Amino acid sequence: MTETMDQKHSRWAKRLRENQGIRSLMEDLGKQTGHPDEIPLGGGNPAHIPEAEAVFHETFANLTKDPAFRSLLGDYQAPIGNDHFREIAAESLSSHLGANLRKENIAFFNGSQNAYSYLLNLHSGIMADGSFKKILLPIVPEYIGYADQTISEGVFVANPPNVIQTGKNRFRYELNKSSFDLTDVGVLAISRPTNPTGNVMNLSDLEWMEGKTKEQNIPILIDLAYGNPFPNLIGKEDPIHFGEGRTLSLSFSKIGLPGVRLGIVISNEETIEILSSFAAVGNLAVGNLGVFMMEQLFQKNLLSQLSANILRPFYESRRDFALEQFTLAFQKMGVAFEIHDPMGGFFLWIRFPKLSISNHQLYHLCKDKRLFIVSGHYFFPGLNTDFSHTKECIRLTYCRKEEELARGAQILAEIVASHQAKSE
Repeated sequence: MTETMDQKHSRWAKRLRENQGIRSLMEDLGKQTGHPDEIPLGGGNPAHIPEAEAVFHETFANLTKDPAFRSLLGDYQAPIGNDHFREIAAESLSSHLGANLRKENIAFFNGSQNAYSYLLNLHSGIMADGSFKKILLPIVPEYIGYADQTISEGVFVANPPNVIQTGKNRFRYELNKSSFDLTDVGVLAISRPTNPTGNVMNLSDLEWMEGKTKEQNIPILIDLAYGNPFPNLIGKEDPIHFGEGRTLSLSFSKIGLPGVRLGIVISNEETIEILSSFAAVGNLAVGNLGVFMMEQLFQKNLLSQLSANILRPFYESRRDFALEQFTLAFQKMGVAFEIHDPMGGFFLWIRFPKLSISNHQLYHLCKDKRLFIVSGHYFFPGLNTDFSHTKECIRLTYCRKEEELARGAQILAEIVASHQAKSE
């Protein structure tokens, strides 16, 4: 009897090959050809902002002249970074995160995605005492990249959100406290701002959750890839600080450096020590380029200036332009739509309540027109209740050029209008 491909591999490998949202998203990014008709509104690439890129170019150029350049290219670091770099990060981040951090609170990884593959598995699956712990997503939709990172199956459980109408064609997801359940939960995971919706959880809701989790010694992972202290795309909401029970993660990708693959984890000493063991096995060592650039950016306090003076104004302006373009295009074509209040991040989360096809089918129709978006059905891992938004929503980035956003809005509006259920 001939074995199928799946029979020859692990159950984990089989699961990774099935309907993986993050792979689809990243392959769309990698396969784009640069054709003039292509409109890549799907991926999470940051915008190419000349003023920001000038800072990075100067930083990189300084490294090539530094005597440490030999070490950058020719030496391994420790698994989660050498003590020197961890001390620099602890000193710089202490004031931003409202805590007296030490190097023992800091770990570097090859991107925050890499860090979460360890953090999620650290707190979920079969525990040392034989129990089985799950990962609670307090508000879905939530980041597409979490869903396939766990070795154990069936570990995600999602808390369905409250949907609050905030204005004409606008809404917001809020924490549903009545359905919040910590049974068999080993860890909570949230992104702030949330990818995909741009939601920024208010601190009162976070503190309410912590009142529940601390009773059971359940940690909370808070992904700050788009949040404070950099690029600090959090609108008018208060910043997150480090504290007991919280593990924070930062990323250099969203400041404009996705290619250097640097993620920073801030946590308690025990968690950092365990992560070092994970990293040694999985990576050997963190890459050098990111931490060498970080040293210069932190010592000159460049990231605070960059975030306040360049990144945040740019993204807020581009967000407002995108909102205007998509709203006008939908109204012109008679499309029924709602947009989640984009409080921060890079994305618009759009619901089409009268869509007669699924959002995944809409994704393929758009792709046929060289318009790349992301189907929203990927962003609800662990949700076991019927929720119409899982089939009606899409995510698109507003980091692209204004002409691409305008053309993308027109194409999307035309496609949705032709696949919209007729009113009775």
